[in-house]
Amino acid sequence: MSCLRCRLRGSILFSAILAVVAASFPVCQSADPPAESKLDADDSAPKDELADARKAYMLKGMKKFRVVMDNDEAKTATLDERALMRWSNPLGDVADGLLAVYTTAPADRPAMIAHLYIHGPGLNGKEMCEFADLHPGNVALYRGRRQVWSPEERYTQFRELPDAPKPSESSVLRLSQIKTMAARFEIIDGFRSTNGTPEPQALRMLSRPSYRYGRADGELVDGAIFTYVVATDPEACLLVEIHRKDDKYVWMYGVFPLTIYSLEAKLDGTSVWTKPEAMVFANPTAPHYIAGYHPDPGEATSATLIPKPKQ
Repeated sequence: MSCLRCRLRGSILFSAILAVVAASFPVCQSADPPAESKLDADDSAPKDELADARKAYMLKGMKKFRVVMDNDEAKTATLDERALMRWSNPLGDVADGLLAVYTTAPADRPAMIAHLYIHGPGLNGKEMCEFADLHPGNVALYRGRRQVWSPEERYTQFRELPDAPKPSESSVLRLSQIKTMAARFEIIDGFRSTNGTPEPQALRMLSRPSYRYGRADGELVDGAIFTYVVATDPEACLLVEIHRKDDKYVWMYGVFPLTIYSLEAKLDGTSVWTKPEAMVFANPTAPHYIAGYHPDPGEATSATLIPKPKQ
């Protein structure tokens, strides 16, 4: 998991990583397919008296970002706040977090997936943001007029999914087919333990897609994003899509990281994708972007929104 969300164990490794991070600081859609907008039953959305205020704070922060695709301002993706996963991770001292996408239209493939999260008392409410690109062309992440990230290399490649069925004409049945295809994948996280030794563990795929998109009469017929978690902490996402090319259908997939640790994806037990461990923060050209989030000058921080520890 992202190091600032790992279990708060007081290890030397954790302290060192925290110092590096500190130094670096300067499902909705068109009518067809049907929306997957309800939160997953497995989520751990906090329900304390400050939960609504934190959600509003995180949404406000995420709205500050936008994504420009293919160096074309006309292709600008903005936050789709209707499709969110809410989570917390007491073991990692995360009080609250939101997972969302940036898109040009509900039926389009999102340009970027991101989350913003707030740590609890153990890390004094430190706020972090993390982004992974889903667009195969050039992408640039902006906060206001300032470009903060544009990856020079990519961790993800879109690949054809073999042994897939003919897509159903029914949107409901297509979703069932997509879930069956997603179940063929396993994603392993190279989590580091207290003594700094990697302890690979299989991530848990949430049963409901975090986001669904596509248009039955379009080239991209249907698509869904599945989130893989440690506990309820998002570590990776799997994209499964159905494309129409002339009179034929092609299934595609891609895996996207939401962690600095290593990842490996297996399809039917065979390794098909890997991502190396990369403890890199606030790098404007890295394949994966994670950095501290800071409110604009004059804005309040989330410090007053952190739930008090239970006595």
